[in-house]
Amino acid sequence: MDIRYLKQFEAHSHDLEELISVDADLTALTETLSKRALDMPEWLGEKLTEVDTEIKSLVRATRQASIKKKRAQLIGLMTNEEKRKRLEEAIAAEEALL
Repeated sequence: MDIRYLKQFEAHSHDLEELISVDADLTALTETLSKRALDMPEWLGEKLTEVDTEIKSLVRATRQASIKKKRAQLIGLMTNEEKRKRLEEAIAAEEALL
């Protein structure tokens, strides 16, 4: 990967696959600098943090969407009586907070 590209990379405008690729390049550069006993430039640490934060955010959003979809599927499998009971319990819980 081109070092200029890594320095100018903006994590917020890329998908997960590209972020993973850039993360691998940044990590490899960090390991190479360490192996050669060279100091890591400040920008490199900042980019590693930026990319890592964005990856965690996208993975979290993906997992939350998956959970939401599975919950909707689960509710679709419930009988009307089960749905009614669930709503009654939710109403009772909210009324208890009044």
